[in-house]
Amino acid sequence: MDDYKFSVGIEPEDAYKKARKDMIQALQSTQRLTPVQRQKLAEELFGAAAVSSIIQLLNNYHG
Repeated sequence: MDDYKFSVGIEPEDAYKKARKDMIQALQSTQRLTPVQRQKLAEELFGAAAVSSIIQLLNNYHG
């Protein structure tokens, strides 16, 4: 449990507002990751092959 911190917060009751708040929090969390950590997270969420394809497409577009 050393990797977690206790926090108290207010959650909206409306499902849309809660989802919006959660998405903003997720975006803010990913901004604090290193590029290597972002890639690893994307691979875990979407699959390594899909992330590799996206990176290749972006490199070709910007390359």
